[in-house]
Amino acid sequence: MDPVKRKVISELFLAPSGLLPIVGGISAGLLSWAMGGIGLLTLAAAAGILGGLGWMMTRIIFKVESITEDAMRFEQEQRIKAENEQLDRLMQQLKSDSDERTQDYLILLRSLRDDFQMQTSQPGVQMRSARVREQVSAIFNAAVEQLGNSYKLWQLSESLGGEARRKVLANREQVLQEVSTTVDRLQVAVTQIKDLISQDKKVDLASMREELEATMRIARRTEEKMREIENSTSSNESSTSE
Repeated sequence: MDPVKRKVISELFLAPSGLLPIVGGISAGLLSWAMGGIGLLTLAAAAGILGGLGWMMTRIIFKVESITEDAMRFEQEQRIKAENEQLDRLMQQLKSDSDERTQDYLILLRSLRDDFQMQTSQPGVQMRSARVREQVSAIFNAAVEQLGNSYKLWQLSESLGGEARRKVLANREQVLQEVSTTVDRLQVAVTQIKDLISQDKKVDLASMREELEATMRIARRTEEKMREIENSTSSNESSTSE
């Protein structure tokens, strides 16, 4: 089950404020039954069970949106924490390639992500922007993977010489151009989304989805290019060994 859904269900149906009165009511009812039926215990049992169920229904009707947003916010914070650890490791790798562009791209990507998350975490916006946030997160991850691929190509070039090294560096340059395009388009999209949110809190962010899909297709082109490069490298190694 999705962690957000699991947390929402837990908050709605397993919260002590609703569960304890029900448990107490059931206990009082069992005790009353065991003692041959005592009016006060039976009344307390009914009050506890009905009160607990009533409180649960009240939370479902009036609190489900805020509980869902809190759960989404918590899940998001946990994901970003794990993500930041990965990005810190990548930054250390990129510092060794002697190319300041890769570090600048990663810094900008992190800034865009943090800015976007802050804007879309506002009350009343988080649930409606869920789909757009998924798309932005996918583009962000694809761009980060592009930077990781650029580092792999740099590492490969360090072990080669002559024409082979020149080709690998040329491929790396193409990857970095794709990174630049992805970052630029993501920056524009995030700015537009921020403007939409600031202009009208009830705006439908679905209008951004098509543009984000186009940006995602650009980011995925690098994955295809990397597979071609890896296949080409494997073929060349096989030919050399023969």
